[in-house]
Amino acid sequence: MKKLLLGLMLAGMAATESFSAEARIVQNERAPLPAAVASETPIVTGEGFTPFMLSLVTPLQVPSDTWDVGGLRVNLLYGECQNFAGLDISGLAGRTYGRADGLLIAGVANVVNGDSTSWMIAPVNYVDGAYSGFQVGAVNIASVRSNAEAGALQIGVYNYSNYLRGCQIGLINQTHDLIGIQIGLINIIQNADVTVLPIINGHF
Repeated sequence: MKKLLLGLMLAGMAATESFSAEARIVQNERAPLPAAVASETPIVTGEGFTPFMLSLVTPLQVPSDTWDVGGLRVNLLYGECQNFAGLDISGLAGRTYGRADGLLIAGVANVVNGDSTSWMIAPVNYVDGAYSGFQVGAVNIASVRSNAEAGALQIGVYNYSNYLRGCQIGLINQTHDLIGIQIGLINIIQNADVTVLPIINGHF
C-alpha cells in the first residue's frame, strides 16, 4: 500500500509539471482529427501543490480548493481542487476546475471544468473541455465546449461529445461531429448526411 501511494504521489508530481504549460489550440479544419485532442482551455495553476487532499464537503477540506493535487484525493462527500493528477475517490462527487488526469471514481458524479486525460467511473461523468480516455456511467458527457475535441470510448445510457474520435455504446448516443462509430437504440450525428439511425451509426 505504501508503494502504491508513493507511486501515485511521484506520478502526480511529474504530471503537475505540465500544469503551467499552455493549453493546446484547436485546429480550424475538423477532418481528420489531429492525433491529440485540443481545446483553448487556459491552464491556471493553484496557489500550492499537495500530494494528498482530504475533503468532507467543500470548504471543509484540507488543503483548500485553490490547491493542485498530484497523488491521492479523497472526497468523503464532495470536494474541489484546481488541477488534479492521480487517483480521485469521491463518496458523492468530485470537481476539478482545471485539468484532471488519472483515475476518477465517484458515487454520483465526476466533474471536470477543464481538459482531461483519464478513466472516469461514476453514474455521471462530465468534462467541459478536451477529453481523452474512457468514461463509463449512466450519463457520459465530454468536450462540451464548441472548440473542444474528444478521443474516447463512452459506455452508458446517454453519451454525448461535441466532437468525437472514438466509440459510443449506449441507449442514446449523440455527437456534433464524429470519426468513429455509435452503437445503441438511437444514434445521432448532427453533421452527418443521415443524422439519426437506430442500432448502429458511424462516420469516417
